[in-house]
Amino acid sequence: MIYAMYGKTGVQVSAVGFGGMRFDVGRSNEENAELLLYARDKGITYFDTAPSYCTDQSEDIFGIAFKQMADQRDRLYVTSKCMPTENDTYDSVRAGVEKSLRRIQVDYLDFYHVWCIRRFDQYEMAMRPGGQYESLLRLREEGLIRHVVISTHLSGPDVKRIVNNDEFAGILLGVNILNFQYRWHGVLAAHEAGWGTVAMNPLAGGLIPKNETIFSFLTETDETPTEAALRFSISCPQINVTLVGFTTKEHIDMACRVADKACLFTPADQERIKRYLTKNMDVLCTGCGYCADVCPKKIIVPSYMQFYNERLLSNKTDKEMIEHTRFHHDWVLLSDRTAEAYECVACGRCEQACTQHLPIIKRLEEIGRWEKKLIEEKTK
Repeated sequence: MIYAMYGKTGVQVSAVGFGGMRFDVGRSNEENAELLLYARDKGITYFDTAPSYCTDQSEDIFGIAFKQMADQRDRLYVTSKCMPTENDTYDSVRAGVEKSLRRIQVDYLDFYHVWCIRRFDQYEMAMRPGGQYESLLRLREEGLIRHVVISTHLSGPDVKRIVNNDEFAGILLGVNILNFQYRWHGVLAAHEAGWGTVAMNPLAGGLIPKNETIFSFLTETDETPTEAALRFSISCPQINVTLVGFTTKEHIDMACRVADKACLFTPADQERIKRYLTKNMDVLCTGCGYCADVCPKKIIVPSYMQFYNERLLSNKTDKEMIEHTRFHHDWVLLSDRTAEAYECVACGRCEQACTQHLPIIKRLEEIGRWEKKLIEEKTK
């Protein structure tokens, strides 16, 4: 295993992090806890969980494992999280942290995230006087947490806005070999500011392992596309921890094997990947962002096009895509939208800016139909 300093905290963490959101809930908590012990033995020292992960069992699974690893507590680093929309007063924030401590069976949390910032107003909610952030600072002074950090799905420029305020010790954000152009400004800003940087969704939410034939162009040697994607994130010096959701010991073995052999992706390597993506993903949005800020209706075109990639890769039905739209409206790529896809006026500015000449207007029309179906469901 290779290790890196987590920003300016002085904490050295494993380059591979254990993500506690992919447990097989058909197994017992004790069986799943064995995965953490196995990961520890493989050199993994960074363990990430949250309330509600895996039908709200993840923190309990962590607790079983951390009780058994108590003698190594000072060398292991555990995180949890809470959304500002759920806990925004000192009493509620403290109650949430104390509950996580009881479930994970530890006396303190090394990193605690202001969780799942999908829109900038949610960040502002967390930062208001007396709100979640100030409450977490108090809990840090009381010794219940060591470092206050943030988890976000915002785009690179918005992440950079947060970094510029210099309020956190680190950041967890979704970045991978397919979408790094979309968020790289944020990664660089955090790294240059001395923040710890943790990459979630390094396998694009499972998209790459499920479509290895499509993504075969990502590989250069005998590695698989999944291994190439992990190597991209693990080897980037701007990323301290690559968070992988593990379900089996074999998954852990693969990630650790990649880390042991990982060679750095240089700026030249990143440019090569960009060219490969443009050449090989001729129908998929590469997330370059050239269409950002050109829409007169303020539609977040890059996010909508990243979202539409799922349609092209998964062959989901309209019914499935409607549910997928609902999920992204609430949680991920489309949660910070300022206009709906069906508000497109077909001015063509986005298509003129697109380096891949994608049929953006047609795709927005299709997404717009899914959005209208959601509206119809709400009004029934």
